[in-house]
Amino acid sequence: MPKKILIITIILSLSVVIFFSVFSFLKYRQIVVKVKEFPIFPNISPTPTPTPDPDKPFSILLMGYGGGAHEGGTLTDSILVAQFIPLEKKIKLISIPRDLWVPIPVSIGTTKMSKINAAYTIGLDDKHYPDKEIQFTGLAGGGQMSKTILSQVLGFPIDNFAIINFNGFLKTIDTLGGIDVNVQKTFDDNFYPIEENINDPCGKSDEEIAALTATMSATKLEEQFTCRYEKLHFDKGLQHFDSVTALKFIRSRHSQEDGGDFNRSARQKLVIEAVKKKIISLNFIPKLIPFVNSLAGNLTTDINLDQMQKLLSRADEFQNYQIESFPITDKNLLINSTSFDKQYILIPKIGENNWIDIQKFISQPTVTSSSKVN
Repeated sequence: MPKKILIITIILSLSVVIFFSVFSFLKYRQIVVKVKEFPIFPNISPTPTPTPDPDKPFSILLMGYGGGAHEGGTLTDSILVAQFIPLEKKIKLISIPRDLWVPIPVSIGTTKMSKINAAYTIGLDDKHYPDKEIQFTGLAGGGQMSKTILSQVLGFPIDNFAIINFNGFLKTIDTLGGIDVNVQKTFDDNFYPIEENINDPCGKSDEEIAALTATMSATKLEEQFTCRYEKLHFDKGLQHFDSVTALKFIRSRHSQEDGGDFNRSARQKLVIEAVKKKIISLNFIPKLIPFVNSLAGNLTTDINLDQMQKLLSRADEFQNYQIESFPITDKNLLINSTSFDKQYILIPKIGENNWIDIQKFISQPTVTSSSKVN
C-alpha cells in the first residue's frame, strides 16, 4: 500500500498524536510548549511578520525517549527529521544516530562536545545548566536545543519539534489493538534491560561491583549482572505485537544477529509501517477521544493549534508527496570513534564537526536515489 497519509506516514505514533489532538483543544494545550524569547520593550517596534510562503520547505524534528525517574530517562533513543519540500512534492525522512558527536551550547558563548541524544536533556536541565541562552531554557528548551544543533548539522532550519516517551508509545499501540510487523530476520537479545532492575546488585557487594566496574568494558560488565536483563527472541515473518513486545522490538540493541543502533533504526521503520497500515484499516474515530486523552503528559511539541490547523488544511496535497529515506550511518557518512572520556561516538568521515558531506547527501537528489522509499 503506498505511503499516502499526511503526518501518519512520517513517524510512528507521534504523527497520529499531533493529527488527532486538534479534536481536543484542552488536551492539546497540555501538550504544546512555547519557546522562551527575549522580551520586546515598548520603545522597540517589533519586526512585522512576513506572509508565510506556502511553497517554502519546512521541517519537523521527531524524537522518542524512555522516560522514568532513573538517570538518563530523557536521553533521546530515536531521532528523525521530516523535511517537507512543496515545490518538489517530496518529504525527506532523515534518520539521526543517537551517538552522533556534536557541540552542545551549554552556556552563552560556550559549547561542549557530547552525543546528540543528550541535547534534549541538557536543554531541559536549567538547574545544572543555568547559563544557557534563554531559548534553551524552560519546557521547550530541550526541543529548541535539539532543533538548533541539528539545523547546523543538516544545513537547513528545523521549524518544529515533537517528542513522545515510551509510555505514550505503549498507549498508542494499545489503542490500536496491537500491530502486525513484518520481522526481517530471526534474532535473539540476551541483554534487554529490565527497568526496575537497572541498579540491582545481583547479589554482589559494593566492593565487588567497584572492582568489576574498574576492570571491565561495558559489554563485559553487563554479563556480570544478568538479573538486570531479560532474554528476547523474535522470529522472522509477520508477527502480531502487543505494545510491550513492540517496544522491546524497537529498543533491542544487543543482538548478535541484529544489534546496534542502525539495525534498531531499521526495525523502527518496520513499526512505523505497521502502525500506518493499522490506522488505515481501522475505523479510528470511535477510539479518537480516549486516544487523545491518554497521551497528555507523554507528548510535547511546539506546534501550536494554529500551525496544526494550517497543516491539516493541506492534507490532500501532502497525500501525493513522494517520501524518501536518508539514513546517516557508518555505512555511508560516519565513522566509529572514541571520545576523550572513552565513550563510543560517531563522527563524520571527513572530520569532527565537519557536516559538509551530510548536507550534500541530503540536498542532492542524485545522491539519495537509492534510498527512496517505495
